[in-house]
Amino acid sequence: MNLQNGFNVPIMAILCDGTYFYFFKFEDRRQAGSAPQFFIGKFPNNSLRRRIAVTNSDDSDDPDDPGDFLRQTRLLCDTLYYVFLNGYRSGLEAYWNRSVERSKDAFRQSTPRWHNATVSAGKALEEAKSAWNLRQENQLEESNASAERALQFLVAR
Repeated sequence: MNLQNGFNVPIMAILCDGTYFYFFKFEDRRQAGSAPQFFIGKFPNNSLRRRIAVTNSDDSDDPDDPGDFLRQTRLLCDTLYYVFLNGYRSGLEAYWNRSVERSKDAFRQSTPRWHNATVSAGKALEEAKSAWNLRQENQLEESNASAERALQFLVAR
């Protein structure tokens, strides 16, 4: 998305092939002297893709384990939350950069607020990564506490 004065908000896309999903980001790095880039995003465990829970509908006598399906669905939701939070933080950074550029001629009250929002979103993202990794290690109480801290960073924003 192109903002006024050439500032761009990174575009995020999610691709699903029926078995896995991936997310992509576009970043316009012309301000840094580099060419724009479109790249695949990494999930908190550094994987490039996330498996989607698949049900076995061909064999009605042997249904999938509902507990396993719920765990996979929870992981999928956590992963999508991470992708959207990452996009939210990227959008805030773009608006902060625009505000910094515009404040070169005159002080803008919004610039420090954009910076604070960006910092809070970054902390929320780090806590969300921690919560996801703790859940993968079956440390549920610690994961929930980390997720709550992530939420508090977003509320503070």
